[in-house]
Amino acid sequence: MRKLGHGHSVMFFAPLDVDRAIRAAASIADGGTIHASDILLWAMHETCAEIQNRAPHWAQQGIDHTSRYNAWSKFCHKEFTSNELASRWRLPDAKSLEQLYAPTRSRERCAISIPEIRQRCTDLGILSLPVSNLDEEQEREVIHEIERERKVGRPPPAVRAEHRITDDVHHFVQTGILKSSSNAFIPIFSSFQSPNAPQTDEGAWTRCVLATSDFCKVTQGTVDVSEYLRPVNWVLSRRVSKGTPILVILSPYEVNELLLNIKKSKNVQLHMYTPRVQKAMTPCDELDLYSISTSSRNPKLKDQLMTLNDQLNLFTGQLYLRDYETYIRLCRFLCVYAKDLEGEGDFRRESDGFIQPAHRPPGARSGGSFSRSPLPFLRFLIGLRRKGTPFAPTHMGKILDGRPVREEDFEV
Repeated sequence: MRKLGHGHSVMFFAPLDVDRAIRAAASIADGGTIHASDILLWAMHETCAEIQNRAPHWAQQGIDHTSRYNAWSKFCHKEFTSNELASRWRLPDAKSLEQLYAPTRSRERCAISIPEIRQRCTDLGILSLPVSNLDEEQEREVIHEIERERKVGRPPPAVRAEHRITDDVHHFVQTGILKSSSNAFIPIFSSFQSPNAPQTDEGAWTRCVLATSDFCKVTQGTVDVSEYLRPVNWVLSRRVSKGTPILVILSPYEVNELLLNIKKSKNVQLHMYTPRVQKAMTPCDELDLYSISTSSRNPKLKDQLMTLNDQLNLFTGQLYLRDYETYIRLCRFLCVYAKDLEGEGDFRRESDGFIQPAHRPPGARSGGSFSRSPLPFLRFLIGLRRKGTPFAPTHMGKILDGRPVREEDFEV
């Protein structure tokens, strides 16, 4: 500040609240000019106010220092034991809520017993100290909460499709025979049409698990069907002693209309189905949860039925597998690396575990398998089935993320 006014100048910048405080301290109207003396007057007022606010802190520190010094002197003269010295030096680790926040205690004051400190506080206009030390009575845990307004992304409006049961469906219920030229039955993975779905090899999926056109047709027009996926709850199976078994997914409307015909038929059997989305659920991979009519299955077709059921579970968004053997069988179908290929030598695999046809070991080769990874398509499909609910810790979540599933993961 030397030479101020003789070649040097000072410019003050302050926010509006400081400007108001300076005018209040110097008694200047809003339109008046503020001089440097007014700023110095305000600064001295603020300094004195801060000294008065902080003087109790200084006084409390002096009192604590005097108490500890007296205890140390008595300990040196063997008037205090080490335990008494420790009790005088230590401060309480914690205080009760009543001691910290009771409103009746916040007004209590205590006199200053040390003459030097009392005289200094008297000069500053402080005659007593608060009982609560420093600012402990103001300690709070503040949680900053951010208000968020959620916007629910609902699907675009659509007009529901009219239910219709075709003659081919009636014919299949009565005879158990599919007409080769019928359009009433659609392979399940060919029925899923969405512009956002990743590409997949449709030829690798089975054509023995079908869905009726009434099940697939939910809305009218060309609305994206991924927003209106119908859950799978009813599966119709063909009773055969020879040949390939067939599974057909029906809509609730078709089940309600055809229930009497299904009960009378000797060629088909209706099963109630639900995907296993929780580990504690009982698996119904073999369609044994509940059946309308009871009949014994041909044990020779068990392996074929397991393959069909595995693909049915993928289409319905099942998250947990029955056992470790089912996991190995599913990995071989999806051409994904699993523990059973450890003894096949070194071979290349992609980051998600998919093995390209040129790098597959002999134990993972089969005719009509996938030439590209089906995992992105399944991840997209199961994500739609689960409606945004995370499923990474589940069996299918680990498979789709390229993580191994251990045998102990199947323990309930």
